Amino acid sequence: MSYQPYDDLMNPWYFMYQPVSYKLEGRMGSRKDLRKMIKTCRKLGVRLYSDAVINHMVGCGNDANTQHRNSNGGSCTNWGNKTSSASEPSPFYSQCFAYTFNPLSGQPPSQEFPAVPYGPTDFHCERTLSSWNSPLDLNAGWLVGLTDLNTERENVQERIADYLTDLISLGFSGFRIDAAKHIQPTDLVAIFTKLKRNLGGSFPDDFITWLEVLLGGEAQLLMCNTKSGYNYGATFVEQFKANGFTDEEINKIKVWASWYPNAPDEDCGGVGRLRSVIQNDDADQQNPGSSSRDMHGRGSVLVKEKNVPLHRSFEVKLFEDPYGVQNNEVDYPIRVVLSSYYFPENGARGIPDGKSDCSLCTTTCDGCKTVKFREAYDANSKGYDDPQVNQYTRVHRDSDIVNAMRAWMRL
Repeated sequence: MSYQPYDDLMNPWYFMYQPVSYKLEGRMGSRKDLRKMIKTCRKLGVRLYSDAVINHMVGCGNDANTQHRNSNGGSCTNWGNKTSSASEPSPFYSQCFAYTFNPLSGQPPSQEFPAVPYGPTDFHCERTLSSWNSPLDLNAGWLVGLTDLNTERENVQERIADYLTDLISLGFSGFRIDAAKHIQPTDLVAIFTKLKRNLGGSFPDDFITWLEVLLGGEAQLLMCNTKSGYNYGATFVEQFKANGFTDEEINKIKVWASWYPNAPDEDCGGVGRLRSVIQNDDADQQNPGSSSRDMHGRGSVLVKEKNVPLHRSFEVKLFEDPYGVQNNEVDYPIRVVLSSYYFPENGARGIPDGKSDCSLCTTTCDGCKTVKFREAYDANSKGYDDPQVNQYTRVHRDSDIVNAMRAWMRL
């Protein structure tokens, strides 16, 4: 873990989306802890799906290089090395803010992640993601400065497929693929083809995965224009078929419907209701200023609006009569409910697991915005707990939502 704030934030949540290896060691525990949790959940009939970050590695500048320097208006800020949150940290090197050579290679630092292993040629050259309608920028651009993997490379595809295979071997039933629209469709097809091969030629019976493809204003490029060269709709399906995937297997690879609830048909039929994963409240929208989905009054973000009756009504509707549904027995077979936590009023964006508490700070602590520890489990919770400072929401335990879910599933 870091013991120095970043922009006054102590270990903010988004650090968890900046991997340095695939070791399954870090903020949330060890590989052994994870295996134990999965085993317990499986015994209780609960499936788990991993949030897989495979588009990129960590952003540059917070690495094992002994010195970093950033010039700003004629003055310099210096800082030392930072590695990772694991109990046995994975060293890595990146190109930014460094003015000393890598002591191992004797060369100027570049992208080196030996615990994976990835080297400099396994990444796209640094490119600003300046156009959301450019296939090149979407695929090769460094999303908010994160080092972008060159997923066209065979060895990178193989390493990602091996990582996903490892997750399945631990007992996960599938994945949410983070930032999937920044991995070109042909590369995703190749990765899933290799994963299927690793699993003996077929997916597990309970396997599903869903891709985070935020349409924004790019529906024509990403869904409607089948000749765009960057299509996650009908063309994506045809590419899977060309690689020997059956209709049943393709239906297991779904797309998170960012167009729900406001524009149910924005995918131009390329994904369809069988392969769309729908959700009311999602993690991206919880951040101040987020414009990932404009629901136009057809949904509610709990930690922002703090309107429990309104939020509950949209969560119930998700199961009773979701927007755009034609046959509620068949359409949208995967519907997602988010349980999260309220951010404190001091502007901190950490997790109430105790690791975003400024009492851990040892360097440049002035201005640190703290997030106090709260127990994640409360046996007495009925859902929608009071919006106290960094309190968990536990929406999934609300009786109205549970009953709507059970009725839809005919339980």
